[in-house]
Amino acid sequence: MSDLNLTLQIWRQDSGDAAGEFRTYRLENISTEMSFLEMLDVLNEQLIHQGDEPVAFDHDCREGICGMCSLMINGQAHGPDNETTTCQLHMRHFQD
Repeated sequence: MSDLNLTLQIWRQDSGDAAGEFRTYRLENISTEMSFLEMLDVLNEQLIHQGDEPVAFDHDCREGICGMCSLMINGQAHGPDNETTTCQLHMRHFQD
């Protein structure tokens, strides 16, 4: 098992009428055994601790069943692993 240091660019928008923008976030020591959604949980804990708004995303079942967790990751729906929901996508598919 190894850890990753990541730079995330996430689209943030307060509402459908508000102007949005990409914001950059840095995460360190992310386990390659985590799912992509678990990594986002770590980011959200960090944001809440800093007094910032967490990133909103669907994450109801986390069992690879419902497909609601679809995200665009590096320009691909659900990320780089074909036929895999985002909650089942592990960080080992990414590099520092």
